[in-house]
Amino acid sequence: MSNSRNPVGPEEWLYRTAYRTPEKNYMNPDGSVSSRAFKLREKDHGELSVYVKSMTTPEIAIKDKSRFALVELKNQGVLELDLYSYYDPVEGNPAHAVIIGMTMEDEVTPGLLARRARIVNI
Repeated sequence: MSNSRNPVGPEEWLYRTAYRTPEKNYMNPDGSVSSRAFKLREKDHGELSVYVKSMTTPEIAIKDKSRFALVELKNQGVLELDLYSYYDPVEGNPAHAVIIGMTMEDEVTPGLLARRARIVNI
């Protein structure tokens, strides 16, 4: 992690997309978001990608409503889990941020994040 990264404020809300297709579904049967939406993958390199809500729109964040659901959670809830969030703008996405502090083996924290998240109706 670079020391030049700026932390996301606790009052910000974060967006994350979650698969919602018959082949890959990150929603629970009751319609809530599953922990799989917040589980790190090898390609994440320990950083979970999110959007800073105040810097984008739901339509930009979701890209493909036929394949994904959009979920949001308040950054305060992320910080309360002893995780960190940093602005991480990338080309074409100035609202990009990352949540760090989890490991690939962590089976608990993704579920705790999912319980704090809610689906955004678009």
